[in-house]
Amino acid sequence: MSGLARSYEKAIRKELSSHAAWLPITNTLKIGDYGYFEGGVFRSIGNIMNKYPDITLDIVEGPTAKIDFTSAGTKTFKLNANGEVTDSFAALGDAEASLNFEFTKENSVIIKVDEIGVNQLQNIEEVAMGLASKSGWKKKYKIISATYTGKDCLIICAREANSTFKISASADLLKAVESGKVDVGFETSSSNSSIFNSIGESGVIALRMFKLNWFGNLKLLADDQLANKVSIEKIFGIDMEKDLEDDF
Repeated sequence: MSGLARSYEKAIRKELSSHAAWLPITNTLKIGDYGYFEGGVFRSIGNIMNKYPDITLDIVEGPTAKIDFTSAGTKTFKLNANGEVTDSFAALGDAEASLNFEFTKENSVIIKVDEIGVNQLQNIEEVAMGLASKSGWKKKYKIISATYTGKDCLIICAREANSTFKISASADLLKAVESGKVDVGFETSSSNSSIFNSIGESGVIALRMFKLNWFGNLKLLADDQLANKVSIEKIFGIDMEKDLEDDF
């Protein structure tokens, strides 16, 4: 996986103490998806509700969150309609203006979301014991236990150093964009095609996961013995500076 995905994963770890949903916004990841880490990001291979319909997922809403992250070395410029630098969009009213980003380093990201809804799995222990009883379940599998859904996001990911990206709109709209509240009515342009952006869209941007650990052969145990042999790891790799190792 590209260094861009790795940079996004590390930003999400730092700001939300969770893992990246890659690609952000456009993915179809949901609670109950299981899979493994490859190239530093999570890859889903299925959902336990489809594979094991006898296992019930109790999903509830969690506390909301927000994120405001900009990679080191990223420069931001506010310009009025004449291309002149301004300190604030507030004084420009509804006049045309632009918000410009210069990424001096490769694999740089900007993530600004003022409203993030969180859905989370309430019965992790029950689900874990159900999975432990399945003969085909593998230790390497991670299961999504929470999704972070960003609303009206501003996400820009630049692969190449010295890339630029511009958002043009009325100054009052750009003021909202700066704070992670993106609405319609803007235009964008970039210096190259390797820049990923999602502006004003909503979708899953981050995940929490858990995995099962055990010793010995679970097949030899009765269901009421599993709890003593199986441990649940709900936090892994969050504080790491390096990439998570591939699960195979």
